[in-house]
Amino acid sequence: MHKEVAYFIKTLKGMGLTVALAESVTCGLATHKLSTCPGTSEVLTGSVVCYTPEVKKSVLKVSEKCISMYTCESQEMSDALVKGLKKVILADIYASVTGLASAGGTETKYKPVGTVFFSVYYKKKLYQERKVFKGTPLEIRTKSCMALYDFILKIINE
Repeated sequence: MHKEVAYFIKTLKGMGLTVALAESVTCGLATHKLSTCPGTSEVLTGSVVCYTPEVKKSVLKVSEKCISMYTCESQEMSDALVKGLKKVILADIYASVTGLASAGGTETKYKPVGTVFFSVYYKKKLYQERKVFKGTPLEIRTKSCMALYDFILKIINE
């Protein structure tokens, strides 16, 4: 059990907040990490692993136009995932993560492998963050999970 994950759960629980996640690049790892700590059932209302464009479209109602204009690995996609998540799961905080953990996607000079986009919707406001991580695909996914928890904590503690 990671101390950081336990702290995240304890903080949300202490504030009486719940969270829902839409995970693309992390493939459910952020939800899994939460499940390893006591108190998860009191803060996590649900999650959607939306790795493929088809799931993004069918479950979270992301438009084909968003995918074709911005790609599945973009801030616009992360924002669209949060908006779709709000329609299928009830929570106080909605968060999404998408990006590139390995080569073969939509990487460019300006969006290299390791680029990850985060969106959090809290108290009727959308927050965005972009980070670039180094490492193996698993290391990038793990760093993305921790960055997502940190981003949420930063927002709710403002």
